[in-house]
This record gives sequence, structure tokens and C-alpha cells, in this order.
Amino acid sequence: MKMTQLLETIPDDPIQEVCSEIADVIQGAYASLLEGREAHLADETAPLDAEREALSKEYIDIQTAAENLKALLPAQQREAQRQADAALLAGRLEEAEAQRQEYETARHAPEAMKERQREISARIEAIDHEKKIIARSVFDEWYVQLQTIIRSTEHALFCDLLNKAHDELYAYQASHGLEGSPLLTANLSSGLTADENSVEWKSGTSWYSGRRR
Repeated sequence: MKMTQLLETIPDDPIQEVCSEIADVIQGAYASLLEGREAHLADETAPLDAEREALSKEYIDIQTAAENLKALLPAQQREAQRQADAALLAGRLEEAEAQRQEYETARHAPEAMKERQREISARIEAIDHEKKIIARSVFDEWYVQLQTIIRSTEHALFCDLLNKAHDELYAYQASHGLEGSPLLTANLSSGLTADENSVEWKSGTSWYSGRRR
């Protein structure tokens, strides 16, 4: 029986309120841990995410510009040659050389663009690697927090509640002289916890049964 179903079967009294409070504390603590982990991760990776997004946009813009330039280069070459020839015929040698240099710059621009794209790709790869390192660091910190809460809850359940409750059952029996007609039986004592058909039993078994001392 699930915790919510179990709570519904308990009469509406202070004990049910206590059970609800315990469940709320545990669920709230876990939810808080998850929220804190995601917020921490987002804070740590936000600058990298912003940089990566900007670089990705730049990469696409360069690709578009390179494709457009490639399509225009033949026409630019013809126009540059025409202007350079005209300048030469008019005796304007410096202008003719400037036209030639302008075309050469445009002709080599696609390679410069490709080089920049290679730099962007390398940086994006480095960013992704940095994000993995951050994610692992955040996980390690969150794991310790989660472990602390779980082990504290384990101790509270097994040591502070179940063990003490078990001892108190026999102490009550002894204090009232009921050993001759015992209040307690194996079923009564084990009945404090969920039976072997319950999800609690199955979950607990999956966590503890495979361990070795």
C-alpha cells in the first residue's frame, strides 16, 4: 500500500496529522534538493550557455555569408578586373592595384570564414566539456546532500522509531506482568512494518538484500 493510500485509511486524528507531516517533510526535503541542484547547475552553466548560443549563431551567420560570397565571387572578379583595367588605361596605377587587392581579399574571405568556423567549433567543444565537468561537480555535491538526508531518515526510522518501538513493546508487556499471557507474537511485532506483498517491502528488499558485510 502506498503512503498516500495508507494515510487515507488512518482516522482523521492527530496521529494522521503526524504521519502527513512526516511524509511532507521527506517529500519536501527531496523536492528542495532537486530544485537546489538544478538551480545550482543553471547558475554555474549560464555564462557558458550564453557563450555557446552566441557562437552557434555566429557559425550559422558565417556559413550564410560564405555561401553568398561564393556565389558573388565570379561577378566580383569580373567587376574588379573591369575597374582595374579602366584605371590602368587612365594611368591610375594605384587605383588599379587597389582594385586587385580588394578582389584578392574577397577571394580569400571564404577560407578566413572557414578558419573562424573551426575556431568556433573548437570552442563549442571546449564549452561542452566544461559543462560536463560542472555537471559532475554539481552532482557530487548533490549526492552528498541526498545521502545525508537519506541516512538521517534511515537512522530515524530504524534506530529511533522501530528499534525503540520494539523494545517498548516488550517493556510494556513486562511492566504489566503480561509475560504469561503475552501480548506480543511474531506477527504482531513484525506487523509494525509493511508486509512482504507491499511496495515498501519490495523497495526495501531491492535496496538492502544484495549487500554484504
